[in-house]
Amino acid sequence: IIRVKRILKRTVWALQQQIRQGEFEPGEFEVSFSMEDSLSAINIDLSEHEKMRLRGRIDRVDLCETDDKVYVKIIDYKTGNTSLDLVALYYGLQLQLAVYLDAAVELEQKKHPGKQVEPAGVFYYHIDDPVIEADTELSDEDAKHALLKELRPDGLVNADAQIYLAMDENLEGKSEVIPVELKKSGELSARSKVASSEEFAVLEQYVHNKIAEQGQKIYAGDVSVNPYQNGTDCSCNFCPYASVCGIDTKIPGYHYRTLESLKKDEVIAKMQILNAIKADEDKK
Repeated sequence: IIRVKRILKRTVWALQQQIRQGEFEPGEFEVSFSMEDSLSAINIDLSEHEKMRLRGRIDRVDLCETDDKVYVKIIDYKTGNTSLDLVALYYGLQLQLAVYLDAAVELEQKKHPGKQVEPAGVFYYHIDDPVIEADTELSDEDAKHALLKELRPDGLVNADAQIYLAMDENLEGKSEVIPVELKKSGELSARSKVASSEEFAVLEQYVHNKIAEQGQKIYAGDVSVNPYQNGTDCSCNFCPYASVCGIDTKIPGYHYRTLESLKKDEVIAKMQILNAIKADEDKK
């Protein structure tokens, strides 16, 4: 109980500090979109006669509103150390945040028909109370900054300077509240996890197509054994159905899908190609 209280206090403190650093404000909590029948983000056409409806609940939606635009940021709380992996998203293994963002943007567009609604970013916040290691004794202020960096959310940020500076108004060097880092010249460093508005649109369309593809397989009754291997990460590591599945790589014909190691630009390029192919198929 003491540990839970400590983690809770640390979480509330960190979230407060992250909000105070910028212009975004929490707009919605525990947003359920299961009953929003008209949202194209959650109503997926599988064929002329079949449709799949997604259900979900967004932990937190932060908003920043200007005269002509509304920027939307998604926060998903995790007790595990989850990070956003575009390769996993490409292979259909991590679609949650992208769906949440798509649904939230569409909901906000309905509320602000006269404004342009744009994605600002998607984030996982790891609920934790980390221990800070240092070679020398830290002052209370230095310790706070070190903790904030440890508790910095992971995710993907819009590369528009107006947007990421609205999340961290005092951004210099490595941000304490978003996965963005600036060079001395003021340009984004290669370590920044960013994507342009156009790239967010590519992700959105790709995820929509990927969900439709998986829905069609579910509807067709496809239960083929097809686990993945990505370094030490494997879909069988914590699977409760291993005894039912019976996969054994020593038996001929049984193997793992190995995920290709790709950089962000390569992932986006592959998504654009597949999006174009799907668009051509739909026209036919």
